[in-house]
Amino acid sequence: MNPQISFITLGVQDLDLMTRFYRDTLGWQMEKQEEGVRFFKMNPGLIFALFGEADLASDIGLKNYQLQPPGSFKRMSLAMNFDSMAKVDVFFATLKQKGVLIQKEPQTVFWGGYSGYFMDPEGNFWEVAYNPFL
Repeated sequence: MNPQISFITLGVQDLDLMTRFYRDTLGWQMEKQEEGVRFFKMNPGLIFALFGEADLASDIGLKNYQLQPPGSFKRMSLAMNFDSMAKVDVFFATLKQKGVLIQKEPQTVFWGGYSGYFMDPEGNFWEVAYNPFL
């Protein structure tokens, strides 16, 4: 058995706002939409989903779940890798043109790659990197 990640589901407070960000700002194609959840097809075999935070907590079976305060750190990041530093820079330039909050400008990092971070409208961090070892 070789388990692999097939879904990444992000619990969000404003499903419509977050859908617009990932669809319109990042240009991701929405694969499917159901009541309270949106699906974006990513790499082969991987789906990125947006699910209302309270609904996701309920689906998990959490009782008395407290919504995260806006801007609170969620102890995780998501990442996208490009095959060159130049492509990372172009992606960040596009994000800036669209008014996306850049948390950390791309720069050479300790592990030998090149990366920066941006934040989506609900404070989820995305690393955008060039990793010469992949």
